[in-house]
Amino acid sequence: MNPVIIKFWGVRGSIPTPGPRTLRYGGNTACVEITFPDTPRFIIDAGSGIRELGKELLSIQQPVEAYIFLSHFHWDHIQGLPFFKPAFEPGNKFIIFGCDEPNVPLDQIISIQMNPIYFPVAIEDMRSEIEFRTIAEENFNLNGVNVQTKYLNHPGYTLGFRFQYDHKSIVYLSDNEPFLQNQIVHRLPKHREESLESRFETFVEDKEKELIEFLANADVLIHDAQYFPDEYKKRIRWGHSPYTYAVDLAVKGKVKELILFHHDPDHDDETVDKIEQLSQERLRQADYPIKCSAAREGMEIEI
Repeated sequence: MNPVIIKFWGVRGSIPTPGPRTLRYGGNTACVEITFPDTPRFIIDAGSGIRELGKELLSIQQPVEAYIFLSHFHWDHIQGLPFFKPAFEPGNKFIIFGCDEPNVPLDQIISIQMNPIYFPVAIEDMRSEIEFRTIAEENFNLNGVNVQTKYLNHPGYTLGFRFQYDHKSIVYLSDNEPFLQNQIVHRLPKHREESLESRFETFVEDKEKELIEFLANADVLIHDAQYFPDEYKKRIRWGHSPYTYAVDLAVKGKVKELILFHHDPDHDDETVDKIEQLSQERLRQADYPIKCSAAREGMEIEI
């Protein structure tokens, strides 16, 4: 039976970071390719890494058909799309999946970044066949691959994805923050606090329980691990996780392999090494020593 193959084209968060400090892990922003047997390619996010993927697809010299899933629209997840050369070639076909934003539909969100103010080529100049499909939190099937989506704890509308094919499952949670950190800032008078906080704690606990159910038993979990815990304390509500949270979710969800993703632009290769080592140690301490590695550009995983 043909395997499912995951390939990482961009693993960095926030902004591309080329240079000698990031040679081993790479400096391109988020883009992951998943190849399922006998289906169009699945491309997850269109950060700067999608540019290199596009060059490889052109080298095949065959028509390209792919589904592109956008988790959200922060620059580091869409900035590569205007440089994705296969989109400019007639005969290729792409379906782009993502959320609408309030009063801004998906196709307009993408076209805005190619406005002449920001970019010299308009989206109308893309000569391939491009279709936009708005999605929310839902479940649907594409060519035998079951796709589930889940809203994450990140500023704006942000989706996580679960892809299921022939009992093989991949979960992608690129930008996600612990729910329990979003505490109430403006407190009510003392006599009203207890009941409100009780309801609030139930809400966030339920949200985390839902997330664990969403990723449960995945063959591969790709999760945001941008910070050390001390760094995270200064960046609460920025929408990213300390590596400890990624590890704890993997343990609670009993996943089979954890990939640490969305590396901080200020973290050089040695710093990402340290996060990888500490994550592996935390898994051992939890008596759950699954395979755990930090995502690198060019890395492939076969399921």
